[in-house]
Amino acid sequence: MLAAISARKQARALGIADGRFRIVLLERNPKPGAKIAISGGGHCNLTHAGDARHLLESGFLDRRERRFLRHAVHRFSNADLLELFGKYGLRTVSRENGRVFPASGLAGEVLELMQRMLLDSAAAVVPETRIDRLDFGVGSVVVYAGERRFEGDALILASGGASWGSSGTTGDGIRLAAAAGHTVARVLPALAPLWFNVPPHPDLVGISLRNVSLVAESKGVSDVRRGDVLVSHRGVSGPACLSLSRSVASLMASGAAPVTISVDLFPGYGEPALTAYLLDQAARHGSRLLRTVIQRMPVAPEQLRETGEPAQTIPNAFASELMRLAEIADEVTMSALGKRQRQRLVSLLKRLPLGTVRKVPLDRAEVSAGGVSLDEIDPKTMRSRLHPNLYCCGELLDYAGEVGGFNLQAAFSTGWVAGLEATRALFKAASAQPAQE
Repeated sequence: MLAAISARKQARALGIADGRFRIVLLERNPKPGAKIAISGGGHCNLTHAGDARHLLESGFLDRRERRFLRHAVHRFSNADLLELFGKYGLRTVSRENGRVFPASGLAGEVLELMQRMLLDSAAAVVPETRIDRLDFGVGSVVVYAGERRFEGDALILASGGASWGSSGTTGDGIRLAAAAGHTVARVLPALAPLWFNVPPHPDLVGISLRNVSLVAESKGVSDVRRGDVLVSHRGVSGPACLSLSRSVASLMASGAAPVTISVDLFPGYGEPALTAYLLDQAARHGSRLLRTVIQRMPVAPEQLRETGEPAQTIPNAFASELMRLAEIADEVTMSALGKRQRQRLVSLLKRLPLGTVRKVPLDRAEVSAGGVSLDEIDPKTMRSRLHPNLYCCGELLDYAGEVGGFNLQAAFSTGWVAGLEATRALFKAASAQPAQE
């Protein structure tokens, strides 16, 4: 949709009458924008606050992907997006974590606004059209969809990745690009929950841990993300999990040993600091039950000390799990806690096992990683290096951002650039043609 809007804007800037330049959207669904409607849990986290540099560094951890997106995000930034939407009456709010939402909290408002933009851009939408194949000629491309045939001067593939297939994104654009000769990196889930072989204990389900570190380990290889974690009936979810899921999916796809997930309840402190804390507690509260001390310990604290009301403490169910795994009886007091027991407990506070991953569900992933090789797309124009009349943008490209509006902004930015540059190239080529007698 942004590519179409950008294309019309550029054509009008060049003085091209709408009747001379037809823009057609071939849409698989009954209407475009299904992913917009469900994004951000139906609230539409449409971008992230801050300048373009902050957005890139915070949202895209892979330097190669960040370099590729730099031009597009600077050229059509989050500020440009909000200015464009603001002209159509959209009011937005930015939360403390930088995520930007419509003030109404309704994704439908954003979708309705974008549909009005399409209408104003004189873009024709052909719904319920799934493309079968492409045929590239000299200066033209033919699109086949069942018995229908569409011919144009340029084609922009903006069909999304392969996540959340129920919304219509099942990797069609990636398939078409591969058939056109493009190299495609294996598609994997990103920003997805993690499902375990053995579901978490029912007492742990529904518990949220704030600002902890979630650790994935497999055969000596590990990765970690810090943030909130939610224990679900199948495994874990939450921001830290969503961010880590891409690494987990990659490890599993490589055929590595089983991937285990653990949580570090004290990411700012090492085992010596935790040992010192427990020894201090034993010296001052020897008769107090160990279970009580654990339940009062602050989770992910800024300062490891007793406070009146810490922001969060170890939940009772997690305290029971720690005691069980450390093989410590419920009635043990601080003065009776042996050295080996304390060592086991400290080790668990830093690496509490949650489960072994069974699946990273692609159909529940917010985005997919993998797709069309970035090396084969010009980052300044989104133009294919293999076919001069083909442009690729959005999630079908081999990048994936963090949770927080980064992926939608990247899609908006690359789509905007693709529409603008495809239009420029067409009319530049047309003006270079010799006049016909």
